[in-house]
Amino acid sequence: MYKEFYGFSAEPFDLQPNPRFLYLARGHYEALSAMMSGIKERKGLIAVTGEAGIGKTLLLYALLKDLSEKIKTAFVFNPQSDFPHLLKSILQDLRVSFGEEKEDTDRLVLQFKKYLHERLPGDETVAIVLDEAQNLDGKTLEDLGRLFTLDTPATKLLQLILVGHPDLEVKLDSKRLRPLKKRVAVRCRIRPLNRNEGRGYLKYRLKQAGRDLPEVFTSEAANRVWEFAGGIPRVMNLLCSRALDLGVHHSSPVIDSKIVQEAMQDLAYLQPGKSKAHRSAFFRGKTSSKAVQILFFLFSACVFFLSLSLILFLFLRK
Repeated sequence: MYKEFYGFSAEPFDLQPNPRFLYLARGHYEALSAMMSGIKERKGLIAVTGEAGIGKTLLLYALLKDLSEKIKTAFVFNPQSDFPHLLKSILQDLRVSFGEEKEDTDRLVLQFKKYLHERLPGDETVAIVLDEAQNLDGKTLEDLGRLFTLDTPATKLLQLILVGHPDLEVKLDSKRLRPLKKRVAVRCRIRPLNRNEGRGYLKYRLKQAGRDLPEVFTSEAANRVWEFAGGIPRVMNLLCSRALDLGVHHSSPVIDSKIVQEAMQDLAYLQPGKSKAHRSAFFRGKTSSKAVQILFFLFSACVFFLSLSLILFLFLRK
């Protein structure tokens, strides 16, 4: 709705991961560079973490887009299966045929080993990218690590990129996965955008959509967006989209802090801590109101009975 009203050539805050809208803040640039160099230099195992909505998946799309043809890739999003099913998904993405028989781990590993060996004459690299890797259980991660211990020269061609929430760091730090952790050659965490980066993020995405930041958001409104989102790009996108919808509703050519405040109220659920505080205040208010009502009732009852007693006293004296 707001695309036509504000004259955008594209939706600047679309949630779909589009490399065209990738804004490389320092943390994102370092993570992308680390993954790119780690794959090219065949460092083996790479782990990248960051909060939900920080932009990890968008980075992966940009990474896969820029890799050379000599780097064969398998991209698995949100892997939640056991090792055999995961390995089957990887082989399918690598376009490896393995028949319709029942999944047998040894047979699948053999197929994967054969695929690696076939890449050796051409000096190719095989990069396996697992997004939302925090959903993998310890055993599956442990089995993935064993792929690096295959007794073959082709093993050096294998690169594994684990990308996920900070929970992934906790899993890798566990005693069970200590051998896997030792193989992690590159490990980085993407931090939320700081204030300047948040403003740069809004400016860049609006520019990609054909508008300049001051033409659409006031300076105060842009600051409110960053503060509410805590520097998380996905939350900034959601808040800006809602604010632009409200801007259309109010026929406002520029989004000011009042419109952003209204959008923040609609999206309060995106800030669990504050929403909880608001709910607590609400219930405290309800409790206080009920207490006042009870006290008023008791006071009224006392007045009633005192009045009744006085009337009876006067009646008896007569």
